Amino acid sequence: MRNEGDLKKAIERFVECLPREASPGAEQRALARFRALRKPRSRVWAYTGGMAACLVLSLILGIEWQASHSRPQQAAQALSESSLAAAGFIMLPYGQNDVPLEQAIIVRVKMESATGSIDADLLVGQDGMARAFRLVE
Repeated sequence: MRNEGDLKKAIERFVECLPREASPGAEQRALARFRALRKPRSRVWAYTGGMAACLVLSLILGIEWQASHSRPQQAAQALSESSLAAAGFIMLPYGQNDVPLEQAIIVRVKMESATGSIDADLLVGQDGMARAFRLVE
């Protein structure tokens, strides 16, 4: 077995045989590899920027949508008992007057009794509860 001095001399001779500079091909390969590693990072930043822009745009559109849909609610609140009475509707006693009629619909019903049938219009709120009625002649 060799001693430590022989091993050290062998390593020094091996190092002297190695080239002092990288070959031009090795340098080109290293640069190409470095550039290839940098490209995905620029793509990541582009994707991150695009996602941030989409998020900001979504927030702006959401705020605009909410603002545009709050205006019909204000108009629906104007549908009060006096305007319903002017249209011939009679408020039902169990109707919730504090809930605004945002998407009220009128449903035509036929009520039958022993003496005949009567047509009536029911004003139904978005919660499915009848709020008022009027008789149709």
